[in-house]
Amino acid sequence: MSGSPTGIPKTLLHRQAVAFRRVALALGRRVKVLRLEREWTVEQSSEYFGIEPAHIRRIEAGRTNPSLAVLVSIARALGVPLAELVSEKKRSRARPDPNRSEPSR
Repeated sequence: MSGSPTGIPKTLLHRQAVAFRRVALALGRRVKVLRLEREWTVEQSSEYFGIEPAHIRRIEAGRTNPSLAVLVSIARALGVPLAELVSEKKRSRARPDPNRSEPSR
């Protein structure tokens, strides 16, 4: 069953796109929270991060895939480890994710 030019089923591509979107949104929220905790404007942050203000807005909105170099620059400017910037916080397992299969025992 080929659902795309790559030969990867469409459902798999969709799940990957949804997962990426979730990670991008979490990253953007984290950057914005840390920036606002420091009371930095987007313009000030652009100077500290070394990127354009529009790029910061896209990152905070989860609409872009920043390079590793950009993520390192942001983490350094914010004074946080890169892992803290990109890690997803553990969610409660009260509601299982329907897209995630449980490990077999």
